[in-house]
Amino acid sequence: MAASVSPLCGLEEDLTCSICLGVFEFPVTVPCGHSFCLSCLQQFWCGDRQFLLGFTCPQCRTAFTTKPELKKNNVLCTVVEEFLRSRNPPECSPEKQLQQPGDVACDSCPPRGNRATRTCLTCMASFCPNHLEPHQNSAAFQSHQLREPLRDLQERKCEEHSKILEFFCEEHSKCICSLCLLSHKLCRTASMEDTKKDKEVKGRKQYLIERLWKYN
Repeated sequence: MAASVSPLCGLEEDLTCSICLGVFEFPVTVPCGHSFCLSCLQQFWCGDRQFLLGFTCPQCRTAFTTKPELKKNNVLCTVVEEFLRSRNPPECSPEKQLQQPGDVACDSCPPRGNRATRTCLTCMASFCPNHLEPHQNSAAFQSHQLREPLRDLQERKCEEHSKILEFFCEEHSKCICSLCLLSHKLCRTASMEDTKKDKEVKGRKQYLIERLWKYN
């Protein structure tokens, strides 16, 4: 007898955030009707992008005169939960346990427990789908930053403030967190991602210069 197929199996594309391209986590809906993960939308609206473009829909670019009030889309959240239950194997199955060397363990499970699917940069901990539910369902966790699991989370933590190291100070040649920025206001700082890209560009330029000198 063929196994029954959940009617939700074909909904993954409709339940995907167009910013992170993953299934919605704490979905919120903006006035134009499009939905996104709360943390993705908050990150999209912060920094230089918001200063230059204002508050716009990341998908259709509709502009809002003021920042929309973001509330959890309870109906969509319920559909996402049902979809994940239909797609994910039971908790005891080996697929949810640690298997690969790069897998990150859930900090709320027993040792060698379930594999984490997200890391919270606010809690500084990683969670499996079951222990991630409070972040998805409780308003108290709305502002928490979620991202792909980080294996070396403790090594990325600022020793002074216990926050993630997100920036690089060129004057002191060290990685710093968002709170460290207050004491580095006069320094040249950049995000870790921008610093990495800049070093890659400089490395390629140096390689080309060496090649030119070699053949001249």
